[in-house]
Amino acid sequence: MNIIKLNEKKNFNKVKKLNLSNTASFINKNNKNFIFFSKYELTSILSLYSKQVSKGFWKDYALDSKANIAIFSIYKHSYDKPMYQIIKKSFKGFRNMPDFFITKDSEIIIKSTEISTILSKFEKKLSIRKYL
Repeated sequence: MNIIKLNEKKNFNKVKKLNLSNTASFINKNNKNFIFFSKYELTSILSLYSKQVSKGFWKDYALDSKANIAIFSIYKHSYDKPMYQIIKKSFKGFRNMPDFFITKDSEIIIKSTEISTILSKFEKKLSIRKYL
């Protein structure tokens, strides 16, 4: 624990520089292994999410990023466990083609290397009926 005297500028500047430099090096070391959704992927996911919210099916979402995995969780209620999770998994960052999964209750529903293929599972299929 550092004690800072407010009357002396020298001590405050030293403490401030030490804390920022340690934090920045920690963030840079850990960001190399983390996977994130790209702008295109996140835009397509949020587009689907907004459609489902307007229909009243989904209520909340959460984003999580871990080493080699990015997760978009979809909730029916904020206090409940996620209904669906859209998972992006890649081991070597952007050079490998990532795998996308949709899970429901820890069971994989669909798997693909393209986000649009996975999200098409939620699109309602139109059917033409012939009435006599």
